[in-house]
Amino acid sequence: MFRWPCLALLSATAIPPRLCAQTAAAGIAPPRKQVVATRVPGDAVRVDGRLDDAVWAEARWIRDFVQKMPHGGAPPTDSMRIAILYDDGALYVGARMYSRDPSKIQAPLARRDDTSQIEHLWVSFDTYHDRRTAYSFGVTASGVRMDFYHPQDNEYNVDGGFNPVWEAKAIIDSLGWTAEMRIPFSQLRFNDRAVQVWGFNADHWIPSRNEDVFWIPVPTNRTGWSSWMGDLVGIQGLKPSRRLELLPYTAGTSTLTGARDPKNPFDDGKNLGARAGADLKMGLGPNLTLDGAVNPDFGQVEADPAVVNLSAFEVFFDEKRPFFTEGRQLLRGNGPSYFYSRRIGAPPRGAVSGDFVDYPHNSTILGAAKVTGRLASGVSLGVLTAVTGRESARTVGYDTV
Repeated sequence: MFRWPCLALLSATAIPPRLCAQTAAAGIAPPRKQVVATRVPGDAVRVDGRLDDAVWAEARWIRDFVQKMPHGGAPPTDSMRIAILYDDGALYVGARMYSRDPSKIQAPLARRDDTSQIEHLWVSFDTYHDRRTAYSFGVTASGVRMDFYHPQDNEYNVDGGFNPVWEAKAIIDSLGWTAEMRIPFSQLRFNDRAVQVWGFNADHWIPSRNEDVFWIPVPTNRTGWSSWMGDLVGIQGLKPSRRLELLPYTAGTSTLTGARDPKNPFDDGKNLGARAGADLKMGLGPNLTLDGAVNPDFGQVEADPAVVNLSAFEVFFDEKRPFFTEGRQLLRGNGPSYFYSRRIGAPPRGAVSGDFVDYPHNSTILGAAKVTGRLASGVSLGVLTAVTGRESARTVGYDTV
């Protein structure tokens, strides 16, 4: 892992090989790679993907990228460069990916978080600098955003429920493509320190060549992610924001049943309904987050696929409700999964019969609260509680002669 940095230091500063050998023998690791963030005035960056703002000329660009595949450690086929700026409110990432044939850039439109065969760029930040956790933000060449949270030191073990509010744009031109990102500090969690040092890494995937280019690649025979990152330095004078988000909602429902059956006491011919509720997100200090929901509505969530289950075991569906997806890795743990959030608010069980039946299709979640984050000691914390309403079915039967 440390041979290449040692050789690079030798060629740059002419340090004798004996010194490198003595450093390695003494168990002292060579210095990590660094990227320096540059402070800029507020509103100095217009996020349009073009990198034509004057402040990018003052940025400290990094260009020392290498392949992870197909030729591990080799220079990339086409060069690239990345720079980082920041102001009081947000972090800005600018990137130029060169291509000798821009017509081969694969850039179809896709859904958010779709990392399939689309050329894209990832940047990852270990904001606590604990070498364990990280936030990853990505953008495709067509401008589709991607974001994940790494709850552990693993490149591929990610929490897809992390959906922060941020911006990204990308532009394809005659030289390749460029990208700009704006990541508000309010969407990140970091320690309250005057001088920040974060972990950083970047990844450029080129599917047309099956080429994966990293700033610091994790060897294919090793695991990890945050522990391999370089350092992002230069960020000073930040204060964790007072995070408070309140999202109230109202919703109405209407059911069309055709001709009304006069014998059905549960069909008044209107079939109208209304509900209201609110979602809350509040910061409990710099490291913990409280999520709350009162009478939440998940009507916009994608429906489960139809499954015919003839076994004696429960079908485990993927959790898609936003309140339960964010931070779910903390509740799952590393061992067997004893927590299955889909049981909260699940359809009532049991069967009733009658000529006319009014049967609830879902349990009403009256309220739910969740605390997630990381304590100052480094312990990750996840606590969830929910209260559901009492559900009942109504039936009517008529005697027949």
